[in-house]
Amino acid sequence: MNFTLYSIYSLAGEIDDEHFDLGLLPFNVTEGVYIEAVKFHPGTFTPHRVRLGTFVVEKMEQVRFALVHRYQPKPIIIDNKVIGEQDRSEGSNNLLKMLAACLRLIRPMRIDALSMYGNIRGDGSFDVKGFDVPPLHLIEVPDVQKHFNLRNRDANDLRTYAPGFLHAMRGQFWKFRMAVQFYNLGHFQALDWKARYLQWCSAIECVYTSHSRDHQGSLVATARIKWFLGEGTYIYAPGDISDLLEDPKIRIDQIVDDLYEMRNFMAHGDKIPDPFFTTHLRTGFNGPIQKREVLLEAASFIVRASLLKILRGGLLDNFADAGPLSSSFRVTGISFSKFFVRFADNQARWFYLQRSLYVREDWTPATLLLRFYAWCPHRGRQFQHPCLTAYFH
Repeated sequence: MNFTLYSIYSLAGEIDDEHFDLGLLPFNVTEGVYIEAVKFHPGTFTPHRVRLGTFVVEKMEQVRFALVHRYQPKPIIIDNKVIGEQDRSEGSNNLLKMLAACLRLIRPMRIDALSMYGNIRGDGSFDVKGFDVPPLHLIEVPDVQKHFNLRNRDANDLRTYAPGFLHAMRGQFWKFRMAVQFYNLGHFQALDWKARYLQWCSAIECVYTSHSRDHQGSLVATARIKWFLGEGTYIYAPGDISDLLEDPKIRIDQIVDDLYEMRNFMAHGDKIPDPFFTTHLRTGFNGPIQKREVLLEAASFIVRASLLKILRGGLLDNFADAGPLSSSFRVTGISFSKFFVRFADNQARWFYLQRSLYVREDWTPATLLLRFYAWCPHRGRQFQHPCLTAYFH
């Protein structure tokens, strides 16, 4: 019997707000994958100690819990003769990586080891034949996620979401799949927080915008996020902030505009203004947390909450590609053209009131706006006019 496993950082214990019931192990997830307690065969990592170093090997030896898939190895056949068995199954490896990505949406945790494969000995211990080497000195998570461990509800959620998630990742649901890919790339990108932030913003763009001019831009994306997740939704779910700390109760409508503002400074190569570093929005175990770190945590929450809501609501078909996405959001009235029409209407009304010019009854708001541009073009580009500001805020 062979195995593939993907390590789990830790199960919630007695010191956590909600501990994991070890009596539930092995916990059945789906398609033959279980959350299990891991016991390695003595000395299985010894040959790798010199090549990889003591620190990396000790981290792998310390893995105690993992997603585990057991399977019968396929024979190696040459000239119609069985000469051995395959040590590794790509199908098993891919299955576990997808389920690990699903778990990352539910409960993103630190990582000390990645996937391993090998065979199971008669005493039930795992004899590791190969593994992915984690860049331990590079991997870290946002501040709020540093204390995350696996809870009972996370395991139950994984079992609930896993079938739909696997269906999505194996099907032609490209916007969903690309969002998952960008989120995972960001999770493993710890060399520079800006790179992680842009990856997660790209994941948000996958869900809420498309290549069509009518369905892109900060105005469209932020409005859709507020509509889809609820503008009063808190960016810290229950249990995210320790009971020992004060929950700042930050809502999506309070943070999403700042999120896109910082994204735009980065994406266009501009200096990020100082208030993103000097303003503190909450307190962590190590002191005040900068606004830019809270925005990073907000980006993570928005991606995860959006993708899980798509699975929970059976909305995958709406996020297959740009066409279904555009149709889905068009009925809500949240698109660039809709915003422009409303802007034209407000500007035309303001122009009429301010100038008291002769206006024919058959003139449309758009006609008024065009005449307004002809009268004073630079005024027509003032998108911060009180009429517009009042409408959107």
